[in-house]
Amino acid sequence: MSEPADQVPARVRGGIVGGVCALTGIAAHAAAQGMLPSTSTLLVVIAAAVAIGAVVTATPRLPNLAALLIGQGAVHLLLVLLSGHHHDLLQPSMAVTHSLGTVAALVAIAAAEALASTLRDVVVLVVSLLTYRGMRRSTTRPRIFPVIGAPVVHRHLGAVGLRGPPAL
Repeated sequence: MSEPADQVPARVRGGIVGGVCALTGIAAHAAAQGMLPSTSTLLVVIAAAVAIGAVVTATPRLPNLAALLIGQGAVHLLLVLLSGHHHDLLQPSMAVTHSLGTVAALVAIAAAEALASTLRDVVVLVVSLLTYRGMRRSTTRPRIFPVIGAPVVHRHLGAVGLRGPPAL
């Protein structure tokens, strides 16, 4: 079963924002001397990234910056709480690296959107060049059907056409 065309970009955007939140959040957390996630923590972070992607998909007017800020905060909070190092919660180095991670995520999303737009234009151009066949002359003659007018009986009864009574 196919989905509507306007849902595809929203789902792709949600998936990209959720994935980029998780990747840059983990990288920023590790760059600030935080703990790398264990397998169970990583699964929880991936679940949070999926939830962030679902929220972004459901709200297409949500700006990327707001979604990324929420995502970075959620990933940071999960990594701190699940790793057991609660002293890393409010460190300035964490704030700086997660801010840089948000900027890096914005740049990555902008680059992906530009690349996708360029690829779409190239595909449309190639397909239109490959499928152009020029103007051909038709070998069949068009059929001409006679136009059937309104029956004469309706004209004698005072009706103008086959229209019904006016709606109330």
